[in-house]
Amino acid sequence: MRGGRKRGRHPLALAGLVVLVLDVGVGCSVVEADAAGEIELSTETFDFGTVPNTDPVSETFQVRNVGQGSLEILGVSASCACTTAGVDSRRILPGEATDLTVTYDPQVHDGATGEFMRVVYVRSDDPGTQEAELTVRVNVFEE
Repeated sequence: MRGGRKRGRHPLALAGLVVLVLDVGVGCSVVEADAAGEIELSTETFDFGTVPNTDPVSETFQVRNVGQGSLEILGVSASCACTTAGVDSRRILPGEATDLTVTYDPQVHDGATGEFMRVVYVRSDDPGTQEAELTVRVNVFEE
């Protein structure tokens, strides 16, 4: 050995290889981060039909992610306290779905009768549709 250096690979050659590997890894992460989820509801309208004013009725729908990235459900709400809704999962991977259960309770309005229309709002991080809407109808009769 001369001058205290070991024979073998030059230190800069190894450093160049590491930089190349890191650069490839960072490039892949950027592509994945740019991909967005895209929300799609199995239906935009639903009619519960004619129901008695005594008991709640429920129906389950699908919230699908038809985008290339993951989709985050940020919140679910309804236009009236008589209608509640919730999702089974808040994170949906590309090509997957989660259940959205919607319940209408006529007792919230002290058993009022007639035709009602309510809207369920599903907020997400979809840049194209930040709030998807499901309109539900029901005809309540006195039992």
